Amino acid sequence: MLGAAAVAACLILAAWQWDRAHVQQSTTSTEVKEFAELSPLRDYLPAASVSVPTSVTGTWQPEERIVMPDRIADGPSMVNPDPASEVIMEWATPIGFWVVDIMELDDGSSLGVVRGFTTAVDDLPLVQGVETVSGVMQPSEDVPGLKLVHGIKPLTTAMIVENSRTIAHDGYLVSTSEFTDLELVTPIFAEPISRGLNWRNVTYTFNWVLFSFIVGFMWVRVARDEIQLMQIAKDHADLTYD
Repeated sequence: MLGAAAVAACLILAAWQWDRAHVQQSTTSTEVKEFAELSPLRDYLPAASVSVPTSVTGTWQPEERIVMPDRIADGPSMVNPDPASEVIMEWATPIGFWVVDIMELDDGSSLGVVRGFTTAVDDLPLVQGVETVSGVMQPSEDVPGLKLVHGIKPLTTAMIVENSRTIAHDGYLVSTSEFTDLELVTPIFAEPISRGLNWRNVTYTFNWVLFSFIVGFMWVRVARDEIQLMQIAKDHADLTYD
C-alpha cells in the first residue's frame, strides 16, 4: 500500500507541475464579477481572472503593510520587454513606492491590495477599519515570462502569505478606488497574459514521472522478493514435515 501511495503522490505532483507550466491566455472583460468567482481560495489565480473588474469588502490589517520600493505608478513601464537580457529604461515620472495593505475578507481569508503609489511613504498613515475596494486582480509577479527592469523586487504571493495572519489568495488586487495621498497604479497586466510554457516546471513534471517509475520499480522488486521468500519458507516447512 505504501508503494502504491508513493507512486500516486508522484503522479499527482507531476500533474500539478504540468498545470503550473502553462501560462494560458486570459480574456479581457469590462463586466464586474464576484471576487469569489475570480479568485478561488486555496488555488492559483485563473488566467481568465486577470484584469477583470471586481470589488471586495473586508477589514484592513494595518500592522501587515508591505512597501514595494523603486517603482513608478505605471506598472507596464516597469516590465522588461526582453526577459532574456537586461534593459535600462529612463523614467520621466517620479520613482517611489507601491503601498500594499492586507485586507481580511469576510470569510477569514487575506488579500493583498495595492492601494496606490507614493513618493512619501513615511508620511502615509496606516489604514484601518472596514472598507469596500474596487479593483482588478493581478498574478504574482514571479509568473513565467515576466521580468521587471532595474532589478525591481517582484510582488509575489509568497510575500503576501508571509505578511498575512490567515490563508491568502494567490496574486493581488490593484485598487481602482482612490485613496487620499495615493496615486492610482496602472496594473502590469491590463491585457491578456500571453500563452507559453515555463520550462522549469516542465522539467519538474518529467522528474516526478521518472520518480514514479523508480518508486514503482522498487515496489515491484520488493514485493517480488517478499513473495519469493514466502515461497521458500513454505517449501522449507513442507520439507520439514515430510
